[in-house]
Amino acid sequence: MQKLINVNGSWLAASVIAIGIGAYLLTADVVNINDTDKVTPPSRDSQENTVIPVVQASHFEQTLVNRILTLYGATETDRTVTVSAELAARVTDISAARGQLMAVGDEIIRLREGSLKAQLKSAQARVRQAEQDYQSALMLQKKKHIADNQIIQLEASLAEALSQKEQLQTQWDNTVIKAPISGILNKHHVEVGDFIDKGKPVAEILDLDPLVVHVDVPQNHIHYFTSGQKAVVRFLGGATSEATIRFIDRQANASTRTFAVELTIPNNDMKIPAGLSVEADLLMEEVMALEISPAWLALSADGEPGVKWVTTANRVEFTPVDVVKSESDRLWVTGIPEQARVITRGQGFVRSGDQVDVINPAAGE
Repeated sequence: MQKLINVNGSWLAASVIAIGIGAYLLTADVVNINDTDKVTPPSRDSQENTVIPVVQASHFEQTLVNRILTLYGATETDRTVTVSAELAARVTDISAARGQLMAVGDEIIRLREGSLKAQLKSAQARVRQAEQDYQSALMLQKKKHIADNQIIQLEASLAEALSQKEQLQTQWDNTVIKAPISGILNKHHVEVGDFIDKGKPVAEILDLDPLVVHVDVPQNHIHYFTSGQKAVVRFLGGATSEATIRFIDRQANASTRTFAVELTIPNNDMKIPAGLSVEADLLMEEVMALEISPAWLALSADGEPGVKWVTTANRVEFTPVDVVKSESDRLWVTGIPEQARVITRGQGFVRSGDQVDVINPAAGE
């Protein structure tokens, strides 16, 4: 029994000592962590020896370029002509296919002639007879063998015969419907066997030379442009074409305060269709501008686009820029100081006023 008491006492003492040591250690850690007097502040050297960002920056020469106003539009036909029948008759033949390039006078559709050919032949004979009677009467008049009023009657008969002949000739001509302009035959409105009335549309022709593009120019830019001035039109595939300003509206749109400007694009073979979306670059005044990559642009806190550059003291500066010309992979901007070294790499990691190290500082000089 005594032995059991001694063993239990030893375990109890050991447990008390362990608990005491653990409490001391925990207390000591808490005191050291929260006791600000005992926390060692960072050294002055460690605060001053911060890492300076490294950027790539180069100086680029500015060049004289035209400020460009880019507007959006679509190609349109110069004219769209609806060809109509001038004779009520049945369609007997369609001579031209849709999409065919037509010249003025090319046959499109042929109508049933009926008895027109015989009527025209008869009218021509009557004209010959009336003309012969009239000429014979004139000879008799010189010999005083015929009264003057008979001459007048024969003259009227000749005029009537000629009128009937002309009417029948017009009807005969109208049995063949021809292209009134050059262009692409875009639509047929009738089929072989259809009976059509006079004035019914039978076909549609698109005049695609030149192509026309309409753009709306803001009122603060309209004074830069005149008729005959050149422009550049860009298509979605990247192709470009020279255009000419053909017309400038002299009255602004009441709701948008823009002026309608009409551009023309040469399209001799009429292969470029109407309805294509395009960008039109209209040339304005010449300015000194810097050619940069769009990747070099940055935004200010207000969301204004600009460029970061480095001063002679290797301090970062931010300058808002004005884009005067743009292409798919290049921009031309104004507003950058002439001697600025533009940051070409690392601009996303520095702010205006930062001290930086510059590598490749002399590139482009």
